[in-house]
Amino acid sequence: MNLINIKRIADDIKTITIQGATNIAKAACKVMEQELRSQSFATQEEVANFVLKASQMLIDARETEPLLRNGMKYTKSKLNQWASQQQIADAFQEYLGRIDEEDKIRPEIGAELIDDGENVVTHCHSSSVVKVLTTARNQGKKIHVYNTETRPLYQGRKTSKDLVEAGVPDTMVTDNVAPFFVDNEYDNHVHTHKVFLGSDCIRTNWDTINKVWSFAIGLSAWHSGVPLYIVGSLLKIDPTNTIGIETRSGKELWADAPEWLDILNYAFDLVPAKCITWIITEFWVIRPENLLKEIEKRYPWMLE
Repeated sequence: MNLINIKRIADDIKTITIQGATNIAKAACKVMEQELRSQSFATQEEVANFVLKASQMLIDARETEPLLRNGMKYTKSKLNQWASQQQIADAFQEYLGRIDEEDKIRPEIGAELIDDGENVVTHCHSSSVVKVLTTARNQGKKIHVYNTETRPLYQGRKTSKDLVEAGVPDTMVTDNVAPFFVDNEYDNHVHTHKVFLGSDCIRTNWDTINKVWSFAIGLSAWHSGVPLYIVGSLLKIDPTNTIGIETRSGKELWADAPEWLDILNYAFDLVPAKCITWIITEFWVIRPENLLKEIEKRYPWMLE
């Protein structure tokens, strides 16, 4: 059993070298597929042990990533059927194909919710949100995006680069001003029409875990009646509602902080369900009361 490449991807996930829920899940499933196609195992039991150990290493790399977890769960369900090594590799390939298919469908759905001339706010970096915004722009809609810098790792810079390179007018704002900026009831000089946020984890009550500071943006949008859309996926739902909110090393905030200083560095917070207008999925927009029904219909293995 060789876990060198699995550990490399797990380390890249831990250190945010690979970032974004979709990219993390794709990298994890891809390395699992590659290793299953390239390594040799003497027995079915050895294959099962490899899948279980390797998948757990990848899951442990980030706590708040159900898209990755559900990919591992989907493939583990094949072990119960005593599938061959090739069939398990095929299962990872199938899951990757499902993610790729979603990436083609969801931007068109999301872009329909954006009107010509609107100002849209987003936070952190979500490849799914970026695709929605660029699709709207490619449809000829004259939109302007305002995105946060996203401290402490500044993932918002990637969002700005992606948008500017795609020809989408973009302005960056500090995290601190984002809630004030979104709320249209005070002295903000720009009217916010809509907020589009990515999602790392969606709970069955519709609360959505996303990059820290999403909570403040969500409450601000709710306060002034700004529609807030979550760009997500049924595969990002945690049916057990047990996935927690990750905290990370305080060194991300202050590398040479005094030794006696404790630093609490939340990687995520959540957008309360009451702040969310719709969740945009691969199966169109979904209301919270229909989430479990859709899972039962589309992905019953998630509930096993």
